[in-house]
Amino acid sequence: MAELRNPTSQAILQQCAEWLTAIDAIRTVKMPEENSEYWRKVPDLSAFKKSLGRLILRASRVEPTLAVNYVQQVTNSEHLSEDTFNDIISLCPVLAQSIPKSVVELSLAFFCKELPDDQVAREERELRAGSEWRKAIRVKPEAERTHQEKMALSHAHLFRSLGDFSHHDWERLSLHDTLRGFWPPSPLREPFHSLFQSSPDYALRLLRELCNHAMAAWRQLHRHSRERNGTPIPLELKFPWGIQRFWGTEREYLWFRSTWVPKMIGCGFMALEEWCFAELERGRPLDELIQQIVEGNECIAILGTAAMLVLHTEVVSEVTAPLFTSQRLFAADHTRMKQDISSSTVGLIGFNHRVDKTHIEVIQTAAARGVRRTQLSWMVPRLIFAADALTDLIRNAILNFKNDLPYEYEEHRNIQEAQEHLTAQALEYAELVDPENYRAYRTKEDSNQVAIVHVSPSASKPENVARAEEASRFLRFSNLWPWAAKSFEEGIIQDTFAIKDAIALSKEENTDDLFEYSNDKYEETQLAMYRGAVAATAAIVLNFRDASTQEDLEWARDVLIRAMRLPENPGVMWSPSSVIPWHHAIYAARGLAADLREGTAACDVAIDLLDLIAHPLEVVSLAALKEACKLWIKDPKLTWAALILSLSLCHVPQRPRDQLSQHGVAHHSPIESKAAVDAVLAFYQNGSGWPTLPLPPPAWVKVEPRKGRRRYQIDEEYDEGDLTDAAEEWDEPHIFWHSKRAAEILNLIPVDRILGSSARSTLLEFMADVLDWTIQKNSPPWVKAGHRHRPTTQVFEWTNTLGSTLGQVAGLVPLGDFRPRFLEPIFGVDDECCWAILSPLASTYVCAYVYDAPIVPTDAVVTLDLCLGRLLQSSAFNRDAYRGGELSGFDQPNLVRTLMFVSVEHASMAARYVNGDWSEVSLILPIIDRFIRTGGWAVSVMGPFLTLCERAKANYHAETFADQVLAIISDGPDELIGWHGTTTPARIAELVQYFAHRDAPITLAVAQKFLRILDLLVDMGDRRSATLQLSEAFRETRLSF
Repeated sequence: MAELRNPTSQAILQQCAEWLTAIDAIRTVKMPEENSEYWRKVPDLSAFKKSLGRLILRASRVEPTLAVNYVQQVTNSEHLSEDTFNDIISLCPVLAQSIPKSVVELSLAFFCKELPDDQVAREERELRAGSEWRKAIRVKPEAERTHQEKMALSHAHLFRSLGDFSHHDWERLSLHDTLRGFWPPSPLREPFHSLFQSSPDYALRLLRELCNHAMAAWRQLHRHSRERNGTPIPLELKFPWGIQRFWGTEREYLWFRSTWVPKMIGCGFMALEEWCFAELERGRPLDELIQQIVEGNECIAILGTAAMLVLHTEVVSEVTAPLFTSQRLFAADHTRMKQDISSSTVGLIGFNHRVDKTHIEVIQTAAARGVRRTQLSWMVPRLIFAADALTDLIRNAILNFKNDLPYEYEEHRNIQEAQEHLTAQALEYAELVDPENYRAYRTKEDSNQVAIVHVSPSASKPENVARAEEASRFLRFSNLWPWAAKSFEEGIIQDTFAIKDAIALSKEENTDDLFEYSNDKYEETQLAMYRGAVAATAAIVLNFRDASTQEDLEWARDVLIRAMRLPENPGVMWSPSSVIPWHHAIYAARGLAADLREGTAACDVAIDLLDLIAHPLEVVSLAALKEACKLWIKDPKLTWAALILSLSLCHVPQRPRDQLSQHGVAHHSPIESKAAVDAVLAFYQNGSGWPTLPLPPPAWVKVEPRKGRRRYQIDEEYDEGDLTDAAEEWDEPHIFWHSKRAAEILNLIPVDRILGSSARSTLLEFMADVLDWTIQKNSPPWVKAGHRHRPTTQVFEWTNTLGSTLGQVAGLVPLGDFRPRFLEPIFGVDDECCWAILSPLASTYVCAYVYDAPIVPTDAVVTLDLCLGRLLQSSAFNRDAYRGGELSGFDQPNLVRTLMFVSVEHASMAARYVNGDWSEVSLILPIIDRFIRTGGWAVSVMGPFLTLCERAKANYHAETFADQVLAIISDGPDELIGWHGTTTPARIAELVQYFAHRDAPITLAVAQKFLRILDLLVDMGDRRSATLQLSEAFRETRLSF
């Protein structure tokens, strides 16, 4: 009825709106009164309120006024929570058509946060108010001062800086940059996807206002942050609609490629690209399209989208010509092209190939577009031979580049190197518009076709000849690292090089100063690649040593020792989490481990490997740990020491305020790292047994109330009614625990080998302890049961990895031990926190011990049945619940697919089911039968069940299928939630037809059951079922009543 306007629905929706108003009024009531007391008696009031809102929003096409009023209430609320926002945005496919303006205003209210200028002004006011308050306290006699006043005076000496901006502020740019919903970036993320599909003007408004807000923050941070300084210079372009200013540097230009950008803006630009290409395919004029997307947007990144459209259409007009008049834009697009060519698969990082197919396909399609491998300046040679005003305009502008150098910061004007670089660049661009620099050639001797080729005069200069030779050498050498990386990945030497040829090529570059840093930025970039390639070749030699001589092995060891000894040299934009897959120290770890594995290592190589685990760059540290974990069979004590060291380095101490969260600063000082290495060396060299693995600091700590403290638990996520005790205050511990890095460490632990050793009990104790910590982190002690807490997403990677690791443990520990120690604590937490752990646990367990195991463990069905039992306790499987039949979040739907054994579409190397062999389907039938009979009335369960039957139809028992379906649909369509408008009845009918033909002639009992199913499907309006009733298989069958 949501799509049909009628008096009954209107009355119901009006009542819902009135109830919502009454519930919201509770917040403003200070004293108990009739309305608040009435609503407080409603069980699970927040879920009820959410269901009312969803009813109104679903009906927004026929009752838009009620939907607008509801969204406006949420938008204006003092605390707009992430849960509420995501709940509304999940209905964006409908809302983008019915109330797009409200969607945009809600999104802006949620995303846009306080700008730096406003923050500093507010903090100044607070400091003044606090100072005045303390002055007033000091006037009072000490005996009359309250405890809170005494505490205020005792902490008055603490210094508080204004702003206190860090690199996180540069990343967020005053936007609520959340992982939920926008990571990994995709053009299919809401609200942008639906807005561009249904209401593109509103989509453009949202993207424009987010960009302008971010750029306002970017400009203001230059005034307040110590991390970056300078006075930005805007780029000005003269369009037909007027002069427009754009802010940002080459870095911000890359936002339109979803690089170095707040996540929601990155998704917005990706959705914009897809919409623009769709508009061009529909015949939209380019000039009109560019004006629509560019006008009013102050971010330089929008010019990247415009340049892409120009490159695609090759149209030069009054609207597009200004793009060819900016040296700054030419340079930025050149950098963009280099990144597109070298990082074509980066956009797929973070996606799950099993469940994110649609995202992956659309990103791959975008990456394959030809414009990704071209740049704006390449169009200039096509323009200069035309005789028109636009060509003259572009030519004169390019010739004038040298007189108006495109500095990005005012301070760069006084830097000689910057001036020389930009001048040389301007002169090279000027060569493009000089007709004397072009030569005409016949394409063939007997052909009339002539090719006009640009010949750069500057290319013949000695320095440019040297640069070209260097580029050629670099290109040839740059194939070396990918060859080595692919060889390691595949476990076999690839055909690109023979090992002896790779050694010869590496020796050309293995100069005495290769592992020394250069002061020249460009040269250092080249050297870094050379170091990685030479070190990778050396690691190949030690790992695939059969074809190598002793001299080769010694050469490789010498290279890797030099590589390992080179300390990291953090630059301004260096970060511990930087991903540098060619880093020389990664291959040093691989080579050192090879010698340890082969028993040919020097006595101090194990120490060297531990030193690499303490490397400040995480990608190196994790690579070294991975190699150490592979050595468990050879040296289990080394593996254990490596795990202790890695987990201890996840504890990041507080820094002074002027050192907090800065680029170029490692998580640990050299002294701290050395102390950590020395501690594990003491165990490795002289210790015994299996010391406890380092645990995280406490999940939360209770703190003393203090005036002016930001109360963590209220933040923007909670109402007073969410809290167990509003008077208590909790905070994060002083030691930061790097949960994302810890998750990657957990992934590397050789669980199966350790559980088969004497270290078994220590590892299980560690797993139980970190499970307890995770539960506390995701279900804080101050939040009432049933009220979701945001840290579930803050420690998402850790929570997911822990669940997956426990799934591995579950198959290696008797169920009698695993259930009380691990399953019961997981089952005991609130639904969403439970699914966050249970879903990856069940997924890993099913993949490892059901799909892949040669023999399924005897307690596998019991284990999975316990997981199913906990899932079925969810209110989603209660027909009478407010949202009965609706699955929530990401993890619960995944868990449903896992327990219906359809989470993996195909895996040819599996032992059963997902390899296409369902001959053992009876093994899992008890779980399927319980699941479908209990929850099949909901389409969210029936859908995966039908998928299972379609995949297993060659082996699925026909009468079992009939009994299961009849148990669900016999009560009539009114009891089937979510079935209306779906293909569910048609899919059931198709399976009935298949089973009837497969088992023909079918027995009378089965035929009657199938005919009864078809009869019920006909009542639901399925025409195919009516046709099947008259088919040969059922012609002689009669139903008995």
